[in-house]
Amino acid sequence: MGRETIGQGRALVLLAAAAGHLGLVIILGAFQVDLRDRGRVADAIACYGTLTGADSGYAFFAPGVGSPPTATFEVVDAAGAVTTDRLMSGANAEARLRAGNIVGRFWLEEDQALKRAIAASWAGKMFARHPGAASVVVRVEECEVASMQEHREEDAPRCDLHYQAKLVPEARLRAAQAADREAQ
Repeated sequence: MGRETIGQGRALVLLAAAAGHLGLVIILGAFQVDLRDRGRVADAIACYGTLTGADSGYAFFAPGVGSPPTATFEVVDAAGAVTTDRLMSGANAEARLRAGNIVGRFWLEEDQALKRAIAASWAGKMFARHPGAASVVVRVEECEVASMQEHREEDAPRCDLHYQAKLVPEARLRAAQAADREAQ
C-alpha cells in the first residue's frame, strides 16, 4: 500500500467518525432518544453521548427558555454616586459559570435567613472592592429573553425581581444607632 492509500483510508475513517458523531448528536440530542437500559451496545452509545455532549438537547435556543438569574449590586458612595457591579465582572468563563451557579442556587433557596447571610457576604465583597461605599443594594432578578422584534421596540428587558436588600457597613450602622440614641 502506498502513502496516498493510507492517507485516503485515514480520511475516510475520520469522515465516518464525524458522520457517526453527528448522527448521534441528532438522535441523542435533537430528538432526545434515551438509549439507556437497551442492551450493551445502546448503553455504550449512551455513555459516549454523555461523555462527548452528543446527548445535549440544545434547548437553550428554544424561544421559551429564559435567562438565568443574575445578581447585581448598586454601590452607593457617600456623595450618592451609584456604581453597578457584578460578582465576577471581567473574569474568565469558568469563574463566571461558578458565580452563575451560586446565584442560581440562591434563586432556589427557600431559607430566608440563609439568603440574607449570602446577600450580606456578597455585599461584604462589594464593600471590599469599593472602600468608599456607603451602602450596597443587592438585587437578584431574572430577565426575560426578548425576541428580536421586541428587542428592537423596547429599550430595556423585562425583569422579575426575586430578592432585593440594602446593606450598610456595620460600623456605619453602629454610628447611626448611636446618633439616634443621643438624639433621644
